Amino acid sequence: MKEAFSAHHVLADLLIDLQVAMQDCGVWECEAPTQADMQSSEPFCIDTMAFEQWLKFVMIERFKTMLEMGADLPASCYISPMAEDAFKDRDEGKVIHIVNCLNRIDRHLSGSL
Repeated sequence: MKEAFSAHHVLADLLIDLQVAMQDCGVWECEAPTQADMQSSEPFCIDTMAFEQWLKFVMIERFKTMLEMGADLPASCYISPMAEDAFKDRDEGKVIHIVNCLNRIDRHLSGSL
């Protein structure tokens, strides 16, 4: 139980770091997707919303719900490559912080942190 408790706390801290990185990059204040946008069956809702919308309103919210419920966390995660591609036209100096946060989340959930 202690290990799961700790893993949840680590993820909570990583999500805060991600939010700060997104704010610093200017991608946190994005428009909320519609309910129809949320129904996408494509990975990252790529057909209905921008990646920063997916991060804020889908990924982070799902993780927050899991943390609040004490639910099992995913056994693996691989999001950072999508961020590299999605933000390739933005200031690399700021985007790197988002990618680094997502790398840490990926490693944490995949058991290599």
